[in-house]
Amino acid sequence: MARVLPLLLALGAGSLACTAHVTGALEVDGAPFQPTTCRSGPSLGFSGIELADEQGHRLRLAQTLDGTPAMIYFSPGQPIGENLGACAAVRAVFGVAVVNGVRNLEGYATLACETPRRRVTGTVQFENCH
Repeated sequence: MARVLPLLLALGAGSLACTAHVTGALEVDGAPFQPTTCRSGPSLGFSGIELADEQGHRLRLAQTLDGTPAMIYFSPGQPIGENLGACAAVRAVFGVAVVNGVRNLEGYATLACETPRRRVTGTVQFENCH
């Protein structure tokens, strides 16, 4: 029992350290968009990061095959998003932690996206996204 407790404490501390964290001030069409989760794009099949709020709105900050950025907005429940184009400055780097074979991402983005249908603006910081 004495050996099990330190192992459990170490595992618990490690899982707390790997909790995803998102902060910032984003707006979609003038309404606040407060992401509560983030996921590493490689776990979803793309290069980049996905941010989501509690209502199901999702924003992907992706890198296309030629290296240019692409911002994609998904309305709640929609499997296909709206391409907003290359309208953000994104810095995303791999962290040290690996969860289920996916390395965590951390970084920040500043968005100024506007199309005839959609406007997405603001800044966001993210860490431990897996």
